[in-house]
Amino acid sequence: MDRTATLDHAATRAVVLAGALPAAFESAVLAACVDASRTLRPTPLKAVPRAGEALAEFDREDPAERLEFLLTGLGCLTWRDSRSGGERRRYSVERVLVHESQRHATSRMLDSAWRQGRQALLSAEPLGASSPRNAQRLTLAQAAWRAALLAAGHRRRRHVLSVMIRDQEVAAVLVRAARLLGVTADVTRRSGCVVVTVPADAADLLPATPPRLRLRDSALV
Repeated sequence: MDRTATLDHAATRAVVLAGALPAAFESAVLAACVDASRTLRPTPLKAVPRAGEALAEFDREDPAERLEFLLTGLGCLTWRDSRSGGERRRYSVERVLVHESQRHATSRMLDSAWRQGRQALLSAEPLGASSPRNAQRLTLAQAAWRAALLAAGHRRRRHVLSVMIRDQEVAAVLVRAARLLGVTADVTRRSGCVVVTVPADAADLLPATPPRLRLRDSALV
């Protein structure tokens, strides 16, 4: 069967529900951190990209490489397009694109993963420490912060580590995720964005950004 035809609507639901939610949720947060097209809501994450439009655009290679790696592991046919320009001030844009036949299914998958991951993290339902759902919630918390630290960029000052997010919904997820990981996070608004800060001495409790990845690696990390 042609790989580009395998990610249909039914398969999209199965992928997210069959153990790939952390990878799909991390992909959704990566895209959300750089989506300036509109304000996020609990539903849906983003409109389906038009033909030739990138799923996400980054100003650095690392988050684009991570998103491509995750989506490839989820069965999506993706590639990166690097562009640069400027004279005195050089700039670069790393675009992640999805095969035309998978644009709608991939967007639905990320939209569903965002809703499921957000609901799991913001839920106030008490879960036992040994519960599989608690383990998944902690994994989602790590995925959210790993994506934010990569895509939103972070600044470490003497006392705090901060990330600048474009939307309150993502910030709320990060605050809750930090709490689940044993870290207290604060939120402030600055220049139309939301800044999430954590104490610098607690930053080690957050997930480290992954090493440079190769698409031939066999497992999602």
